[in-house]
Amino acid sequence: MNKEVNNASITNSASQLLLEIGTEEIPARFLPEATVKLKENAEKIFSEYRLSLLSIRTYATPRRLALIAETEPVQQAAEKEIWGPPVNVSFDKDGNPTRAAEAFANTHGLKIEELIKKEKAKGTYLVAIIKESALKTADLLPEILSKLVLSLNFPKSMRWGDSDLKFVRPIHWILALYNNEKVSFALDTVKSNSLTKGHRFLSPASFELKDSSSYISLLRNNYVVLDPEERRKIILDESKKLTSGVNAILSEDTELLDHVKFLVEYPTPVLGTFSADYLSLPKELLKTVMKGHQKYFAVEDEQGNLTNYFIVVSNTKKENAETIKKGAEKVIKARFEDARFYFDEDRKTPLKERLEGLKKVIYHDKLGSLYDKGKRISSIAAFIADKCCPEKTEDIKTAALISKADLISGVVREFPELQGIMGGYYALNDDYNTEISKALAEQYLPAYSGDRLPETDAGIVLSLSDKLDNLASFFMLGLTPTGTEDPFALRRQTLGIISILFEKKNKLSISKLLNRALQSLSIKNRQDLLNDLVRFFEQRLEPLLQSGGYSQDAVSAVMFFAKDNPLYTLKGRLDAIKELKQAADYETFLLAIKRINNIAPKDAVPPVDNKLFAHDEETRLYADIKAVTPKIHASLKRDRYFDAIRLIMTLKDPINNFFDKVLVMDKNEEIKQNRLSLIKDIQSLAFEIADFSKLN
Repeated sequence: MNKEVNNASITNSASQLLLEIGTEEIPARFLPEATVKLKENAEKIFSEYRLSLLSIRTYATPRRLALIAETEPVQQAAEKEIWGPPVNVSFDKDGNPTRAAEAFANTHGLKIEELIKKEKAKGTYLVAIIKESALKTADLLPEILSKLVLSLNFPKSMRWGDSDLKFVRPIHWILALYNNEKVSFALDTVKSNSLTKGHRFLSPASFELKDSSSYISLLRNNYVVLDPEERRKIILDESKKLTSGVNAILSEDTELLDHVKFLVEYPTPVLGTFSADYLSLPKELLKTVMKGHQKYFAVEDEQGNLTNYFIVVSNTKKENAETIKKGAEKVIKARFEDARFYFDEDRKTPLKERLEGLKKVIYHDKLGSLYDKGKRISSIAAFIADKCCPEKTEDIKTAALISKADLISGVVREFPELQGIMGGYYALNDDYNTEISKALAEQYLPAYSGDRLPETDAGIVLSLSDKLDNLASFFMLGLTPTGTEDPFALRRQTLGIISILFEKKNKLSISKLLNRALQSLSIKNRQDLLNDLVRFFEQRLEPLLQSGGYSQDAVSAVMFFAKDNPLYTLKGRLDAIKELKQAADYETFLLAIKRINNIAPKDAVPPVDNKLFAHDEETRLYADIKAVTPKIHASLKRDRYFDAIRLIMTLKDPINNFFDKVLVMDKNEEIKQNRLSLIKDIQSLAFEIADFSKLN
């Protein structure tokens, strides 16, 4: 069993392995996965050679992938069985071996008497037991390490020179040591050795590594910080020191930080500045320019306002900071000038005037233009608004119609990630009200798992409408997710809709929303598509609820509400069931419900006639049902689900008394049917809360 070490250095174990693959600059986006694959592939390949890795750790910088491990000095011994011919073919009637037996034994270097007989299926066969010797790890490593390097796959690989070798970037050196001894192997023209290199510019010469335990510290002395997490910490800590010196705060961006740590081998944050005039541009635009183009970190004040400082992470010594600062400031000024030009030009054309241009942009060849999409979104949004916030319907329809206008603006063409956000700014410039502006900015929320949700009513409606149209449209075209493929991100958008419906307590059901989205399209088989879409939602919803801490049986008990009821009510029901399971009389209640479900008719039944009652138990049960039914309905109307459960639980004793004292299947058909109707009433009432038969 493999065990990962926590320290970053090699211990003094007797069997230490160090592998470093030195390359030209590897794109930062490839490196996180490369370290994972290097570890996984090493574990797999060593296991194939009957070797255990006692510890393993992988690292990456732009110029190297490294593996540090501890192995057993000798592979594990093994035996394998090789099945031969049947015994009745291997020996004649006198028990003498035939040619078949002799050939089988000779093939595996054994004598006839060394073969054993084993039963399999309906016969007995000869079996050769082959003992595989345990080889030294050192003797196997050339083959293992060669195989390991070649096993690494990347999104893009390349060949170089006359080599047939493929790798993410040309390999310049391979360092391979085992117990401080060189492991010799070759990949095309690159031969392994005990040499490594430091920083490309600060320490470019090769140097020999004689003691693998000094590998990490020796690299550090040559301006290479091997561990990505250490580089991350340096970037964060040093940046915070720099920003605190100007009474500002680093705008922490986890995504950018995790990217930049793979851009450098020797991180040195540098504080730069730009003209405060650029702060008149939208904050999101400035941050996108800094992050997207330059990989710079924004700097904010304590109130969260953007300042005219930024952090650039250089790959050099602190002594070069001033040169880096001047170069970064020159570049960022040029980038901001471009951004200001686009922004100023965009504001000259009102969003409403861009609608004509949307007619020329094809959204999908079978779904029309972006203008057509805007009209569909507007139609869906009007329906939702009328049900949820009718006083804002006109604003929402307006927002929906112009929601895609910023897609043909200069800024969004240059920075697609600012879609919607820039529309919000342009709407304010065009004197639209704040509700419309915020709706445009929020229309794509949530954009990813864990992202914030839209806050305004108009933003909620617009976000739902856009996502619903995408789902309905692509399902109509048969472009549904398959396996791991989801080119239109329909799974993510479905989860976004679910999150909004849950958290914002929207009262419309999934089926109503999807049906309205389908009405905006020319569809013949609408009911079939609606059923498919509802199933798609339920497939996302069920595991989502379970991941929220609800048991599988509880989720199953409420899932039939998902289609035609507000989604947020499911959480209320689930919380109530969770509380129910803690009740002392939970098992007694389940028994009573089980007795009801076992006998309740599936088909419709006539109303209960209390004149046909012959026992006090059925009279009392009927009276109790009549008493709790309006109270249960009132509790459900107020979303007080545990109150409803408490009320239905009061029927458990009357139910059990009824079954104990009354014969339901009376010989008199009319009386029997009346008692079944009474039972059906209880089942129907319980179903308004949950399907308790699913609970265990």
